[in-house]
Amino acid sequence: MQNVRLTVEYEGTNYHGWQSQTNARGIQDILEEAIFKLTQERVRIIAAGRTDRGVHARGQVVNFHLGKILPQKNIYMGLNAYLPPDIVVKKAEFVSPDFNSRFDAKRRVYQYYISFERTAIYRNFCWQLFSKVNVEMLHPLAEMVIGEHDFASFCRLESQTAHKKCIVYESSWRLENDFLIYRISANRFLHGMVRTLVGTMIDVGRGKLLPLQFVLIFQAKDRLQAGEAAPARGLFLEEVIY
Repeated sequence: MQNVRLTVEYEGTNYHGWQSQTNARGIQDILEEAIFKLTQERVRIIAAGRTDRGVHARGQVVNFHLGKILPQKNIYMGLNAYLPPDIVVKKAEFVSPDFNSRFDAKRRVYQYYISFERTAIYRNFCWQLFSKVNVEMLHPLAEMVIGEHDFASFCRLESQTAHKKCIVYESSWRLENDFLIYRISANRFLHGMVRTLVGTMIDVGRGKLLPLQFVLIFQAKDRLQAGEAAPARGLFLEEVIY
């Protein structure tokens, strides 16, 4: 058996998230179908992270075990031939039999993009926000997130994880090429965590919340206290670090 690792880029606009579902098309379904067309083998792929509906990825990492012996180049070229234009395999490689793209990941890196102007070209890849935002107020909020914390206030209520603690290694805001970008890396992420963090911090920047209220929301460990999640279309899984 070959353990194959793929680095995958996709636009999530037309899919109901990464995960395979019984009543909707996930990106996992499309990729597994492409693998079957290429190899005639039914496989179950493991992803480093399960992105939500409308979320994009530049560096999603997946792995699967394949019985048929194929060169890496054939896997790379063959899968791209069977995949739709909004899903692309960027790299295919063989890894050790025990490699697991989810459990071996050390960090996952996400970025969220906001545009303060109307855009046709990037409309599916950013939050078009027409409110005035005090960007300087966002920096201390981002720094507050760094470290090991309980993020219960910033995950979906239906999240069923055993605990809601995450270690955040990087959290920052920057202005770049007409976009306001939030970058965060952590050992793990809860369902809806990045989008809720962004939405709540932006509420402070817009004057809807005071900085002290953000602190109290963080400490409350109650999702009902936080702001609305930012739209999915602005979020990208940028990289998975092993």
